[in-house]
Amino acid sequence: MATAVANRTPLRRRATAADPLKKVTVRLHTRVTEAVRAAVDAGDAPSTDAFVEEAVVAALRERRRRRLYAAYAEAAQDPAFVADMHDTSRAFDAAVGDGLEPGR
Repeated sequence: MATAVANRTPLRRRATAADPLKKVTVRLHTRVTEAVRAAVDAGDAPSTDAFVEEAVVAALRERRRRRLYAAYAEAAQDPAFVADMHDTSRAFDAAVGDGLEPGR
């Protein structure tokens, strides 16, 4: 059984009706499985399943972030979008000081 890292409570994963666990089979290189097992044994994760799921979720999150930033970069090259953003910002300029006392 893995030992918990000091001051860290292991995360519990529970299946819910909305998001049940599903068994899958994957093949990983031996060195990867050994590193995962070592991480679990060190208490970095409560189980191999939890470690792998955390890694996959992190990779998916990073892919979504890259796509979002690529969309931002593309929008920044669109003169109509940039003009609309400037117009929107100017429309809010009048509201920036609303509610503040004079002199602030």
